[in-house]
Amino acid sequence: MSRPASSFPNASAEEREFDRIAIENWREEIRRSTLSHYHHRIGVALEASGERDAAVTAFERAVTVDPGRYASVLRLNRLLRDAGDQERARSVLEHGMLAHGGDADALARALVEEAEAARDDAMTDDALALVVHALAVCPHAAAAHLPDLVVELAGQLSNRHEEALRWCDLAAPHAQDRYGLHHQRGFSLLLLNRQDEARRELAASIILAPERMPSWYVLGQYHRLRFETEAALAAYRRVWESGHDLRWWAGLMIAQTLLSDGRLREAMAACDAVRFREPAMGWARMIGGLVQLHAGDLDAAARAFDGGRRNDPDTARGRVFRGMLRLAWNRPQEALEDFSGERGDFACLALPRLGRARALLELDAAEEASRLVGLAVRDEGQWVAATLRLLGPLGQALGPLLAAVGPNAPPSVGSHRIPN
Repeated sequence: MSRPASSFPNASAEEREFDRIAIENWREEIRRSTLSHYHHRIGVALEASGERDAAVTAFERAVTVDPGRYASVLRLNRLLRDAGDQERARSVLEHGMLAHGGDADALARALVEEAEAARDDAMTDDALALVVHALAVCPHAAAAHLPDLVVELAGQLSNRHEEALRWCDLAAPHAQDRYGLHHQRGFSLLLLNRQDEARRELAASIILAPERMPSWYVLGQYHRLRFETEAALAAYRRVWESGHDLRWWAGLMIAQTLLSDGRLREAMAACDAVRFREPAMGWARMIGGLVQLHAGDLDAAARAFDGGRRNDPDTARGRVFRGMLRLAWNRPQEALEDFSGERGDFACLALPRLGRARALLELDAAEEASRLVGLAVRDEGQWVAATLRLLGPLGQALGPLLAAVGPNAPPSVGSHRIPN
């Protein structure tokens, strides 16, 4: 706020009055923003604890204090819709839009700006919801206003990779961080099993910024899933030798790549290298147990998959490796505890579904096993072949189910032996 040109004989009196009003206005703005933010955070906590009615009250208070706080508007709208109060839900959105003047372009820009603040406040769910709504209100205005933020948040859309690509496409004409744009596109395309397109995007991002490690890491995944061992190792080692936070995972992906290639001694050495440099990383023990399982040391593998690591939120996904051990022990009913049937990831590949399907076959539940195999091929085809190689002989029984899926089925299981 700037002072107006003085028209009074006593300019200093006018300036003091202007300053006083300005200070009062800023104090009111700070009070309103702080109080609204307080009610919003209380509402988030109440919703997370299951107290939905109390959360509604908190978000209503946040919106009453600051009608333009759209994160509260969206949460309140969703809770009211879930409760079946469609009329109040619509009213909340209408009043939120009116608080921004009713103009779609202005609202979209304001929503993206609020999303940036939510991102900075570590409120990722709010940031995503705000951008989703901004893109629905006026996609081009939203994507053009803060395009790099739109691309960054596209990377937080868990298992919504088609939508992430759409966000990137909207932001592309305006994006300043071209590396981030190509990297995110490459990552999403790889997870959609569009490998050739992914390779081109990753190559573009590396050309733009070879010193930035995430694209090297994803390039390693690209080569690993294609069984291009030396190319994968070269990409992972680039990250492993850097100071980037991904270096520990790159070290473990080196181990997984070597394991897939049957180089068990080198794979265990790679796990040990990660443990030596980062002793607290439980995943190093889990991947090490997987190597010991392939080497036939089932007791050592069982120790690696101990309860502490299986129940630790950071390493719980690795319980699928314990499921493989139980399959090797011919304990399919117990193995079902470890295979959730959900979508996998780069560390566990498609084991949650294919491992469960394998256990179900042993229990004569072929129909459910077939359904899971179909889901795996449809949703995570980029991981299926690598998962079969990881399962070794245990995966051979899945062959007829994969053949029934049709031309999208991956090549047959690899030759790595798992003791039974």
